[in-house]
Amino acid sequence: MLDILRQHRGLILAVMIAGLAGMYIHLMRSTPTYMAGTQVVIDTRQERISPVEEVVSNLAVNNSVVAGEVETIRSNVLIGRVVDRLALVDNPAFDPRLDRGEGWLSRIGRLISGGEPFHIRAAAMPPDALRAMVVQRVQRDMRVTQVGVSYVIRITYENPDPLLARDIANALAEAYVGSLLDNKRDATLRVNTWLSERLVELSAQVETADAAVVAFRTEMVAKTGGSEEVTGQLMAELNSKMVATQAERADAEVRSDQVSYLLERGGTTAVADMVTSPLLETLHRQRSELAAQQAELGSTLGRRHPEMVRITAQIGDIDRSIEAEVRRQIEALQVNVSIARNREQALAAQIAVVSDRLDQIAHASVRLDQLLRTAEATRLVYENFLSRFKETSAQGDFQSPEAQIIEKANLPTAPSSPRVGFSMMIAAVASLSFGIVAAFGRSALRDPVRTADDLREATHLPTLAALPHIARTRGGPTWLERELSGVAPTAFMEGIRSVRARLLEEPEFTRPRVVMVTSSLSGEGKSSICHALIRSLSDVGRKVTLIDMDLRRSDSIRTLGLDENGPDLIDIMSGRKPVASLLSGGMEFSAMLGADILVPRQRSDRAADLISRPEMAEVIGLLRQRYDVVIVNAPPVLNLADTLLLAKHTDATLLVAQSGRTPMRVLRQMLMRLTDAGVPVLGTVLTQVRRHHAAARDVYGYNY
Repeated sequence: MLDILRQHRGLILAVMIAGLAGMYIHLMRSTPTYMAGTQVVIDTRQERISPVEEVVSNLAVNNSVVAGEVETIRSNVLIGRVVDRLALVDNPAFDPRLDRGEGWLSRIGRLISGGEPFHIRAAAMPPDALRAMVVQRVQRDMRVTQVGVSYVIRITYENPDPLLARDIANALAEAYVGSLLDNKRDATLRVNTWLSERLVELSAQVETADAAVVAFRTEMVAKTGGSEEVTGQLMAELNSKMVATQAERADAEVRSDQVSYLLERGGTTAVADMVTSPLLETLHRQRSELAAQQAELGSTLGRRHPEMVRITAQIGDIDRSIEAEVRRQIEALQVNVSIARNREQALAAQIAVVSDRLDQIAHASVRLDQLLRTAEATRLVYENFLSRFKETSAQGDFQSPEAQIIEKANLPTAPSSPRVGFSMMIAAVASLSFGIVAAFGRSALRDPVRTADDLREATHLPTLAALPHIARTRGGPTWLERELSGVAPTAFMEGIRSVRARLLEEPEFTRPRVVMVTSSLSGEGKSSICHALIRSLSDVGRKVTLIDMDLRRSDSIRTLGLDENGPDLIDIMSGRKPVASLLSGGMEFSAMLGADILVPRQRSDRAADLISRPEMAEVIGLLRQRYDVVIVNAPPVLNLADTLLLAKHTDATLLVAQSGRTPMRVLRQMLMRLTDAGVPVLGTVLTQVRRHHAAARDVYGYNY
């Protein structure tokens, strides 16, 4: 990833500069605006003048309630009150009917649609539409937020006019608090009005219910002859009398039955002890006294004595009187039984009558209870409504809102936007991010080869060496001269030796004599590899030569420091000089390379035609006979036919790819062209590996 960033640092820097410049221009053209803010707190601690429940209950404050209040403040209803109060529709800063100019995009759109300018169309709009437009603008420029997790709501408004920003912010807070109070008052007034109407209805219902109860009671008393309570008391008295009468009748019947039984068995004497009366007690006492006298005189006087006869006669009279009294008492007992029975029957008849009356009263009581319950319920509802009416009437004159202003907006002294430092920082971060994204996007689209493994994966060929990037220095020898001098071992020349070893490891009869070095694109380092490979082969005693066949853009003269007037390959390829001239001074010796070279000293746009001439085969055949190895510096493969034509005269081809630059796709296309043409490829070389590249570990680890 760092490789990609370093490789595209120019793109990233350009994007950052463009982003910062664009932001700076935007900031310079922006109109400064001022922000004023006020704060309100939702407070449920209410003042109470009476311990009664309010019509509108206090808010059960939580985050959801605070969020709802925030949306209430942002509503067009509340903002509309502020617009009306401050007359913003006629304010020049908000009036849609004023000409404020239009951007070129808006003008083009209007001209295409054929419409009139906006301020002209606004002048024909109704007042409600103008008011709605101003409300939307105020809503757009205001911010309402909850302060942290508290119950405090911050209201801010931004406008180019600091005085107007302050007034609107304060007006929004005051309108919000006032709306809470107005809502309570309106709700209380509506409730009082509704309660008064209901009280009138309930009062009539109470009177109707009470009248129904009285009328039903009067009707019930008239039908039953008394109330339920009086009839119940009468029924209780009759039942008590009935019990006593039944007891008396039972006692009289028992005594009468016993007396009748004894009378039948023993006569009046047997029942004498069962009946009693004052007369019987007197007669029994007199008889006892006479019997005592008779017994006393009987001891001295005879039975026929007159005194004894008189006493006996008196005793007989008394006995007859006792018998008569006993019979009279028996008859009295029977009369008492009859009287008790008659009394019991009379009481039973009265009880039946009263019982029927109670049944009627019981049936009527059900309806009476219903009427009483209805009357009581109606009266209870009436009393509750009356009590609530008195409470709400007392609340109507004293109401307090659930929110209060804790901070009023002051006149802002410094503009809130544009925030130059912050905006530039954001622009820098955004442009840097965009530049990084662009770098990765560009890298993904190009998909360059980064490591030797990537190169092997793209070509399926062995990577013979990975060569480092050598920095160029000003003054003194060139970097190539330093590398070829052999003063000190370097990673670059060590990589070249690896390529040399691969060329020489083949048996003599199969070893390639003519090796072509090419690449997919220009500037990938193939010429430097050709020069270094020539020097490396020369150092081991090989007789080598270099043919620079890049006839379109050869740089060998500049790189090797050759004379401008030396032998020219173009003269031989074009037939202006014979091929045999190469044997007599036609080759040029390079001290830097330590070998003969053949380079073009003029450029030709007809390179493919020159390579196709017979002289090309003659030159290669001649050099093959005189030298152990012939290195051919070929032009890039893609978009040119030169390399494919040269490949017909070579034994092997060496492909060069630049680390971090050559796309994998291009490598595959190059290899496909060579494969389709039947060109044998010996291997690949990865060039210009920088220290931050992923392949650096395979190059800069050399330290032997």
